[in-house]
Amino acid sequence: MSGKITLIGKTWANTHPLTIVSRAVSHGDAEGLAKLFFMSYDDGSVNSQAEAREIIQQLFAGEFGTLIADASQVIVDENERIVAAILVLESRRGDGLPQSPYIFELFTASSRRREGMAEQLLRVAIDRLHHGGYDDVALRIDENNAAALALYLTLDFNRWFPDSDEVY
Repeated sequence: MSGKITLIGKTWANTHPLTIVSRAVSHGDAEGLAKLFFMSYDDGSVNSQAEAREIIQQLFAGEFGTLIADASQVIVDENERIVAAILVLESRRGDGLPQSPYIFELFTASSRRREGMAEQLLRVAIDRLHHGGYDDVALRIDENNAAALALYLTLDFNRWFPDSDEVY
């Protein structure tokens, strides 16, 4: 059975060259984000386009925490369709999570995976958080998501446990 694990990492100024252009997310991106969100998960995390739309609407309404628009980025294709996005909250509402900025979602269109978009979005978000005065950033992922885990470990994220100030 698969569970979720929480990871936390330090923010830092990005010195790695960025080759993909992104921009800050806006309310006008809600429908495109919902479409991408639904299409990005084949594991049943999001069961319908309507459910994805509702989650994105709740996100923009602040129901999960306050969105940090500058750290939340989208990448669009030549037709202005969103093909990758990172959505970052000041802090995720709920128990058992670090009190730090929180990556609510990082997703890429399945047809555009393995192009480095997720890593670049992470680098931009971490840099923006660093320059915004934040020291840490956290997220929760499926413990069996080897590709995501490898990406986060490459960027020096570590496992975080709620009953301890230590990371492992």
